[in-house]
Amino acid sequence: MDFINIFETVVLSSLIGSLIVLMILIIKGIFKNKLNCTFHYYIWIILLIKLIVPFGPKTSLNLSNMYQKFNLQNTVKETQIKSPQQLENTDLDTSVSISTFQPSNQNVISKAINIPSKNKVNIEKALCFAWIFGVLLLIGVIAAGHKRLGEIIRASIKDIDSTHKEILYNCMNSMNITTELEILYSPKISTPSLCGFIKPKILIPVSIADNVSDEEFKYILMHELSHLKNKDIILNWVITSLSVIYWFNPILLYGFHKMKQDCEFSCDAQVISRLREGENLQYGNAIIRVLELGGSSRRLVGTTSMVMNSSEIKRRIIMISKYKKINIKSLLLGVIIIVIIGGLGIAVNISNISSHKNSSKVEASQVEVPAVTTKSKVNNTSDGNLLASIKALPNDNTKPLEPFSADIVIYNSHPEETYPSGIKVTDIGALINDKLVKEGLKSRFIQCPIPKEYVKSYESSRDLITKNVKNYSNTILLDIHRDSFGDNYIDKIQFVLAKSSPHYETNQKFADLLSGNIKSLNHVKTDMVFYNKGMLYFNQDLSSKSVYIGIGNDKSTDADVEKYVDALVLALKNIQKGSSN
Repeated sequence: MDFINIFETVVLSSLIGSLIVLMILIIKGIFKNKLNCTFHYYIWIILLIKLIVPFGPKTSLNLSNMYQKFNLQNTVKETQIKSPQQLENTDLDTSVSISTFQPSNQNVISKAINIPSKNKVNIEKALCFAWIFGVLLLIGVIAAGHKRLGEIIRASIKDIDSTHKEILYNCMNSMNITTELEILYSPKISTPSLCGFIKPKILIPVSIADNVSDEEFKYILMHELSHLKNKDIILNWVITSLSVIYWFNPILLYGFHKMKQDCEFSCDAQVISRLREGENLQYGNAIIRVLELGGSSRRLVGTTSMVMNSSEIKRRIIMISKYKKINIKSLLLGVIIIVIIGGLGIAVNISNISSHKNSSKVEASQVEVPAVTTKSKVNNTSDGNLLASIKALPNDNTKPLEPFSADIVIYNSHPEETYPSGIKVTDIGALINDKLVKEGLKSRFIQCPIPKEYVKSYESSRDLITKNVKNYSNTILLDIHRDSFGDNYIDKIQFVLAKSSPHYETNQKFADLLSGNIKSLNHVKTDMVFYNKGMLYFNQDLSSKSVYIGIGNDKSTDADVEKYVDALVLALKNIQKGSSN
């Protein structure tokens, strides 16, 4: 399980939640006296839903896109350089992309500054471990609290006064509650509480059960039964679970606290709505009586408590004394506000960020260097007709793959990629191999199947290499791709390297050697892009001469692709013949 990705999702989700909390608090402040208590409580449901399901459609307010842009390096202004030697002094902690072009009077390098990937990852891991530690600690605290609640229930007095039983049944009938319920007296609690959503129970402190009137006891039960009717126990557990996950965000914790307060206000309003006119003052006095007999208390885990502290009581009494029934205007206003906040909640979202984490790609910057010409020619049987060359290839893909030895292995981790003309990248891999073989080089092409899951692409090609290529660590491994550049068409061959690969330095030297040979062909540019890691290092940890090569892109014509193929084959031919001499 990738805890880093989970942690990032939680952080982005908490940012969305913080925005929603602030919006709700502002709206509650503006329309404080124009909306009833029930609205003030249930508007928080939007927050809970968004924290549970932070994902949504891709919009301009998608935080994952903003996060991806934030991770991209800030590009520095282009700087003049006088000699290629200056490139060798570039700090590898900065990400540099190099492109070779046609001869030019001056060389230009543009460098992208990046936070050193090692430090960045270490900080992120430290924060992730701190978050996990906090989650585990809070789970332990909640488990201990729930165990204590169980002990309180088991030690409670089950011999209930017959008058109290009758009051309970009357209240349940008047509130249309059919759920099986029992009352327990407990000397270990100080305020009436509801617990359990499978077998609910109302816990009454002994000090209150013995000292309140039947009318006051009725008000206490009606309050707790309102919690039961509203499924507040379930919502309370949801809030508790989210508090564990988002323990690091004080804005969310404050929002959860306000929601619990509004829950009590909402129950007060629902009880009063069932009382006779003027009876609301007696209900308020009952709450004060509960506070006097029980005093302030901390909420038990998994319960809804009637009274928490005296500061909360003052506001509740004021709201009880000023209670007004809901009207059509308030109802319409509440619906409009919920629609607005709900719409913003849908618009502000995140998408799956695991793909952003797998690699932190650097914006390509370019260096112009003089081209070196050569008289060497590659055997080109296509005569400008790429499709004809591909059709002429021998078709032996039906033969089962058996372990083999080769100097060069061509494969495609993303075999589903195609060019505008419909030619597949696998066709290009097979063509490169065929040309290398005709040049007398010991080359083999591995046909990679399309994986069921895109994220398994490199794992699939990796298995084929390790199982079938003998001594693959000393073999040239070329993963051929067709890159995508959207509207930014760039005529080039692209080399991609994973900086975290254990063979990064030797792979870079090999890529530099290939690039230096390719630039000897006129009108062919090369580009190097560095990733911090990449999926499975793009398999570049398998060999000291392993490279991801992008042959053209989604805008390339067949003529372009054929030009790139010939340039790559010639470069490999020159390198192999040079190493054998």
